Amino acid sequence: MSTTARMLVKLMVALLALGVIGMLFADNVSVLGIGDASVCATDTAATTSADSGAESSSGFKPAPGAEVILDAHPKYCTQDAGVVLNLLDTTSRLVPLAFTIGALLLVIRLIKGAEREGLYTAQTAGRLRGLGWWLLVGSVLSAMVTSVVERVVVSALSDESGLQALWGLLLWDVPFMAILTGIGILSFARIMRIGCTMREDLEGTV
Repeated sequence: MSTTARMLVKLMVALLALGVIGMLFADNVSVLGIGDASVCATDTAATTSADSGAESSSGFKPAPGAEVILDAHPKYCTQDAGVVLNLLDTTSRLVPLAFTIGALLLVIRLIKGAEREGLYTAQTAGRLRGLGWWLLVGSVLSAMVTSVVERVVVSALSDESGLQALWGLLLWDVPFMAILTGIGILSFARIMRIGCTMREDLEGTV
């Protein structure tokens, strides 16, 4: 498991490094949206039908310099994004990646510590608790930040008012699997810590 996690981290870092090198020495290469003049954002708060034609498109007006693509949700795109939109687009991609890499690094730290100090120790329980909190809190923050950034981009590429965009900030996808996994890991870490304390008390009594 430790080897797999390390390989995934190295693969992600290698892909980012190759992308940066390609962006420096080649054209039409981007890394997490950096170097790409086009930016797209999907308005998940609105639904439409691709078969509705002009009647459906009349309710979704893009901002000047942008276009709207009708699908299950309207998708707004621009081929001439400014610096701010590029930074927002990069942020929406970087935050989930940073969360994933952080989780993998914590898994590596947990396994290496358990191999070195033992499984049923207070240190291992502490590292397990850190992983649980990262999955629980980090997944929620990652989902919220990504949703906020996407809504801001949608608002910039469409004719939405600020109030409509503000209501859209509440529509973020709850990462139920990561939350439940984090809660389970925290519970197991607490059980481990209690077991370690009981073992230490027993050894002191003997």
